[in-house]
Amino acid sequence: MNYPFWINDFNRVSNFGDYPILKKIFENPSSFWYGDNPKKPKEHMEKSIRRLLNRAQPQLPILVMYNIPNRDIGLHSKGGAKTKERYLDFIERFARGVGEDSPIVIYEPDALPHSTHLPEDEQKWRLDLMKESLQYLTDNCNGQFYIDVGHSSWLEPGDVSNLLDKVSNPKVRGFSVNVCNYRTTKESMKWSRKILKYRPKDYFVIDTSRNGQGPNDVEWCNPPGRGLGERPTTDTSHPHCDAYLWVKIPGESDGKCNGGPKAGKFWVEQGIELIKNSKES
Repeated sequence: MNYPFWINDFNRVSNFGDYPILKKIFENPSSFWYGDNPKKPKEHMEKSIRRLLNRAQPQLPILVMYNIPNRDIGLHSKGGAKTKERYLDFIERFARGVGEDSPIVIYEPDALPHSTHLPEDEQKWRLDLMKESLQYLTDNCNGQFYIDVGHSSWLEPGDVSNLLDKVSNPKVRGFSVNVCNYRTTKESMKWSRKILKYRPKDYFVIDTSRNGQGPNDVEWCNPPGRGLGERPTTDTSHPHCDAYLWVKIPGESDGKCNGGPKAGKFWVEQGIELIKNSKES
């Protein structure tokens, strides 16, 4: 893959100027996350995506869809669409926003592996909704979709493949791994290759935003001592690995744990720690 990465040309942190070291994060391409914002009209997201894509031309940003009902199964990033109808409306608006452009789109971090924690009827409801949504998206816009499948210490590769069979379609590019987690690139690559044994036509991307020091055992919520990983690139070590990406924006909190603010809020101290412990430092 030859992806035309776009590095945003505006400050994404209000007090960025007070901490010039943070430039080492924002001089790299990072993702833009989309979900419903109840404080804004529904049309806002579609217009926001179009504005972003137009601003980035001829490059492309990375987009993340994060609005599945019962998102994060009630944990730190809980929320998402309230109903099936509201979610499908979100899907339609997202597709219109992307249109004829072909950005990488990470589809619903953790939604697929989290389905294994749901009662059987709720799991089926979610998987059916994901399948319907992905079919609509791939039929109605040109985004390159990667279904998130969690990380290497979560599910067995065969189980991942079985879940993907229930939601994917031939127009989906593949899957994403390690989104918002800390597993090393080497470990993530090894796990992804095992998934490929079941799905040889798929391609995948790895979130390397915070995996430079690997995980802190199984702790996933703001573990201390972590570092930035490989910078976003399409120059990977496997022909089916399309890219290393910074899907999670380094410095954004995982939630109110280990001294962090609410999920998604930029935490300056963590950003600086990630830089100081960077894989390339």
